[in-house]
Amino acid sequence: MNRASTPDTIELELKLGLRDCDPLRVSHVLATVLGEVIPGQTELLQNVYFDCAGLLHRSGVAIRTRSINQSHEMTIKIRKPDEGGLSQRREWNFPIDTPDLDYARLESLDLPVSIVPLIRERSLDVVFQNAFERTDWRVTRDNCDVMMSLDLGSVQVGDRESRVSELELELLSGDVDSLIALGCEMSDHLPSFMGVISKAERGDRLIRDADPMKDPTPDTEVHWLHWLSRALDPLSGPAPDEAARALEAMGDQQAISLYRDGLIRGELPQGLARWMIAKSLESMNAAS
Repeated sequence: MNRASTPDTIELELKLGLRDCDPLRVSHVLATVLGEVIPGQTELLQNVYFDCAGLLHRSGVAIRTRSINQSHEMTIKIRKPDEGGLSQRREWNFPIDTPDLDYARLESLDLPVSIVPLIRERSLDVVFQNAFERTDWRVTRDNCDVMMSLDLGSVQVGDRESRVSELELELLSGDVDSLIALGCEMSDHLPSFMGVISKAERGDRLIRDADPMKDPTPDTEVHWLHWLSRALDPLSGPAPDEAARALEAMGDQQAISLYRDGLIRGELPQGLARWMIAKSLESMNAAS
């Protein structure tokens, strides 16, 4: 999610994976939560992601160009490994004249040492593309300014495709607790879960034909939480049995009694996303 031109910012974002939601439904829920109607704006976004033998992805770096009508921008994000539903990423955005990479800009940035040679040698190639409709709502509430975006579309790699249906809430200014509260209130009215798969990861997994449910078995509570999220994502099928397995492995008996049966039936029980966000914040606070 991007502002027009941010030379060096920290992106603070909360993401919800959705099912069976369109802009009208999300807009109605937002009006219910806020008590007023906020107009949304929909645009078609076309993104092109670049890499070299997966080295960028393994270094936690995503480089893409984005086209909206005849306007183009280049975005660079540096992520933390296996970040949770509330993500903090260093980010740069630059307007560019064409959808091609601006290597001069890339060379001016403070990027991980491991990828500097790729930039210097002009070694990046197109690895996947995605196209989706984005509907944005600008929300100001409790001294908090949030851009809420519904993305509907898909990531394509050759003849493989993964559907995108997610609601992103980015903090533009104000209190992060207000951002989280808004996300939780929205999730209470929508079939949703805390999303952890980025579009970059989605593309990388399609390239490698790597089912998330074939990853190594988690060994910590937070990794089981991420496993639960990935099990609920379309990229995994979804996988209801694996979702229930992850919930049981986390050992929260109240959550098991509330959500397990619904997960096994392939549903997204009400309150699940709020619980997942709370667990993710607990792990983040414990680690800080």
